[in-house]
Amino acid sequence: MSRSFRLSLADEFVARHTCGPLIWCVTFLLRGSPPTVGELWSRVAARWSQLHRLRWVLTPAPGVPCGGRRRWTELPAFAVEEHVVADPAGPVSEAWAAALLVRPLAPGRPLWQLRLLPCPDEGGYALLLRMHHALGDGQSAVTLMRLLLDGPGDAVPRPRRRPEGSDPRRVLESFLGTGLAIPLPAGCRVEPGFAWATVDAGAFRAARRALPDGVATTTETLLAAAAGALRSCFGDPAGWGTGRARGRVFAWVPVSLRTAGNADELGNLASAPRLPLPVHHGTPLARLVACRGLVDAFGRRALALPWRLARVVSLAGPGAMDAVLARAMRPSHVAVSCTSLPWGRTRWVFDGHPVIRVVASSVVPPVGCCHFVLSNYAGTSTVSVSTHRLPGDAGRLAAAFVREVVRLAESGVV
Repeated sequence: MSRSFRLSLADEFVARHTCGPLIWCVTFLLRGSPPTVGELWSRVAARWSQLHRLRWVLTPAPGVPCGGRRRWTELPAFAVEEHVVADPAGPVSEAWAAALLVRPLAPGRPLWQLRLLPCPDEGGYALLLRMHHALGDGQSAVTLMRLLLDGPGDAVPRPRRRPEGSDPRRVLESFLGTGLAIPLPAGCRVEPGFAWATVDAGAFRAARRALPDGVATTTETLLAAAAGALRSCFGDPAGWGTGRARGRVFAWVPVSLRTAGNADELGNLASAPRLPLPVHHGTPLARLVACRGLVDAFGRRALALPWRLARVVSLAGPGAMDAVLARAMRPSHVAVSCTSLPWGRTRWVFDGHPVIRVVASSVVPPVGCCHFVLSNYAGTSTVSVSTHRLPGDAGRLAAAFVREVVRLAESGVV
């Protein structure tokens, strides 16, 4: 018999978003002959059937207005043939991935799908996981694919130990700092956009070492490169307009709250501090220096604070939750998100076929905003950019990100 229960606070806030389909997509490119869809059904049934969360159905369905709290209904099992499907053979393209990013998942079923795309002209095939954000965050996607494929030992999550203390000035700025929207011409046509670009892994390693007094983290380098891409495409924020131009461009930066005890847990278990991007700095190195320590300024208690406040808001009812979300989705509050997902340094395989590249893409952002996702995997690096702006903005930002990494690498101290 199916059981029904309320969403967790994190799941509820995600499910109430109204900015788009909220689909995570992760594409794995593999070498070798593709499996049959029947073989893929068997693999999924063997390795995912015991995962309770993959049987949960959201009620009301995503996109349906809800004046109360939503509920999960757990099915006895998921129908593998409804969730694992094969596409006609063709190239792995941005257009294919972009279409799946904006296409809603079928209501009345668990909110995930695995697609198989044979690509004979490229000597292999692709596996693409689609998952509604209410079902899980980016780390959940990493865990699911590690369980499905034959993942190496270094893909096992090793949660980073967060510092106890926080920088009060940074925390205060996160909550109270004046935001700045990325320029968008009035009356223009906007649409969801998606692009990815290969980042030279050697250049990215050199970019991390560009600091004169240490090595930047992957996330710090991601933030600096994203800030440089925004400046390259849209200019100095000082020229973005009047009034609120004195504010700063802020970014959500997801940080997993998992510990060693629940490293493999599926769901939304992250905090996302609101951090200022140094778009106003004129050089790549200055932007990287400005990103130093931004994330580490938030200790465990500071990362938990937004969810404590969210719990207070939830006590006032769904209307208060929707009001908070409406403010959070304004591009003048947060215009960007930057996510780095750990895929490990050793190649994953599927029945002996090596995974040669991973491309993770975030959900469609609110109008005027953009999302950067960096996937470092087995000596390869790929950045994906999803936007809800002018046609072509995603491709411009992805190309600018790659150039910014190279500029940063060239500016380093050898």
